Amino acid sequence: MTVSSSTIVGALACQKNSFLKTLQTVVISCFEHKPQSAQDKQNKNKKKANENIDESEKKLYAVELADTILFPEGGGQPFDFGSIILPNDTRLPVKMVLRNQLTALHIVPNPIDPGTKVTLQVDWDRRIDLMQQHTGQHLLSAVLDTYDLETLSWSLNEMINYVELPRKVSDEIVEEVNKKVNDYILEGLPIKVVTPDEHGEEIDTSNIPDDYDTSKGIIRIVKIGELDSNPCCGTHLSSTSQIQAISLLHQVNVRGGNSRLHFICGSRVYKYLIKQHQILKAVSGGQLSCQIEEVAEKVSALNLNYKKSTSKESNLLKELAGIEAVRIFKILKEKSGQTEFIYRSDNSPEFITAFQKELSTLIKESKDCGIDLDKNQTVVLLNGDFSSGAGGMVKIMGPRSAEIQAELKQRISGLKGGGKGSTFQGKVPKYEKGELESVLNYLEQLCDK
Repeated sequence: MTVSSSTIVGALACQKNSFLKTLQTVVISCFEHKPQSAQDKQNKNKKKANENIDESEKKLYAVELADTILFPEGGGQPFDFGSIILPNDTRLPVKMVLRNQLTALHIVPNPIDPGTKVTLQVDWDRRIDLMQQHTGQHLLSAVLDTYDLETLSWSLNEMINYVELPRKVSDEIVEEVNKKVNDYILEGLPIKVVTPDEHGEEIDTSNIPDDYDTSKGIIRIVKIGELDSNPCCGTHLSSTSQIQAISLLHQVNVRGGNSRLHFICGSRVYKYLIKQHQILKAVSGGQLSCQIEEVAEKVSALNLNYKKSTSKESNLLKELAGIEAVRIFKILKEKSGQTEFIYRSDNSPEFITAFQKELSTLIKESKDCGIDLDKNQTVVLLNGDFSSGAGGMVKIMGPRSAEIQAELKQRISGLKGGGKGSTFQGKVPKYEKGELESVLNYLEQLCDK
């Protein structure tokens, strides 16, 4: 069989019959594929595609076939995965399927001679999942249109998809839409693909890619019963019943007052339910010691107790900071030029802030105390520990600030920070082994002088 050209995108076997799982075809051309080509840069799935390619493979090849059941990405739907099976039964994995204007290119790890008869096999589990999500999005957007909620864009993701809408949707409307789309699924509306001539009505083609030559290509219109008609190049189901189910989830506000309404379709609904149930089961039984139905009540009670405990801890911390401030105030008051330090193993900045505030208040209220943290005495505040791996912070107030911070930077490799005049404030992302002990020894010796 001699074939001089391939079937154009728009009339591919996968687009004519999205339920084909295998296809016998012939290689038209094969050439080395350059991953950094302009075609790759236009590919929305470039990142995911590159993750699917073994970094050890130095060369990839673009194979043009007479026809294909592997979809080359478009309409928001990713490309298919699958295999090219050679006459000697060698199976080449198809890493990507790219559209180069009107041509579908299959990216494989080995070259194939033009004229070779091959068998294509699609990753059916992935294909049916993508069709359920894509057709489900068409149905969802059609119902949202009846509420004057235009779908501005959509995203098909690994588990949870979203449609972007011009405004946030009330919970009542979301519930209504959820019921309507599932009623249409139960009704089993027929889904078919027609051309503009067969459709007989004007259709919006503004979203067709600029590099797709519509004068030579084919515009496909996907119709869901009498409910919806939209141009789309993707693979679709033949009935809404094959979507199985749609579940509308949460919304997220985005730029300009838009809202992203998240949803899942098909087998993802039960997979997501199983996953969430397992999480609830683990939390209720392993952590909360309650029934799943009691989780919300239990978490609410724990949250209330947590807030009370946090408030008590904060008050105790402030009280402790006040006691420490009085102690340091008395020491500094006795000797001009004295240097003192305080260390806490936790890395919360709350104690340091409270201590500084209390000490400043004591100094201001006692004008004749002789304490001047700009000219005379120096105080070093330090927190965090090595075992937590969370680092800590350093604050220095006093005329010896420059001297001490220089020494601390020598002893703490990750210390970063700065300040003005007699103050320094810095953070330690992580204490390395032995650093904290070295600093504490240094400060103890400094304060004993």
